[in-house]
Amino acid sequence: MIGSSRASMATVDETVAAAYDNPDLEQAGRDLLQVADLVGREKPLRNALADAGRPAAERAGLLTDLLGTQICPLALDISSIIASQRWSSASDLVDAYEHAGVSALFGAAERQEQLDRVEDELFRFGRITESDADLQLALSSPALSTATKTGILADLLSGQVSPATLDVLSFVTSHLRGRRLDQAVDQMVDLAAQRRGRLVATVRVAKPLEGDQEQRLTAALERIYQQHMSVNVEIVPALVGGITVQVGDEVFDGSISARIDNARRRVTG
Repeated sequence: MIGSSRASMATVDETVAAAYDNPDLEQAGRDLLQVADLVGREKPLRNALADAGRPAAERAGLLTDLLGTQICPLALDISSIIASQRWSSASDLVDAYEHAGVSALFGAAERQEQLDRVEDELFRFGRITESDADLQLALSSPALSTATKTGILADLLSGQVSPATLDVLSFVTSHLRGRRLDQAVDQMVDLAAQRRGRLVATVRVAKPLEGDQEQRLTAALERIYQQHMSVNVEIVPALVGGITVQVGDEVFDGSISARIDNARRRVTG
């Protein structure tokens, strides 16, 4: 996001954070995702809400008149605040409603001491879709309805993941908006980590870490980045040995497979 959208998104974060102790926060999260769906589908509404030429009160009033009692009061308040902000593009507005809904669900999970579980479940699901092309294709297909995708997820995950994880995945699979499914899920992992005040490090190794290796690696990364880290470990036998670490756009590749590739390139010139 650029310009006014970045400042507006900061206001969204502050608004959701201020509602942390509200007992309706979880329901508000679900309702905000419904608003994101509505605004994403209805172009005239989306354009009207993103029109900086309209007074902020008028934009906020559009949602109040449209939604009324269909969503909980907290969700309506947050929705109106989002509509009253200035957005660089209509797509940024849709992103803001998604961001607010997911953030509210994560806030409720954090209050229930479940956010670390949610983050881990999302990360694991992202790795499953990354490695299972058929599953990613099915859940990304525009030919499948939202109900069908939700049914697939329920069959796969119901009773195995937290309600917040299932809510987020059910929304994301039907609202990719140009994103690959595994990338969209990774964005949710990052948001969960940010909620806990952490950076995400994705660590790939050929075999499971032993003893206190993960704790020592986490401590080393925290010293480097001067911030608490959320370390997600993925087992990738094709690496042969060594380790790769990704934090945001930074990647350290110390795997044996990378060394072999480098040596092969030097030989072939």
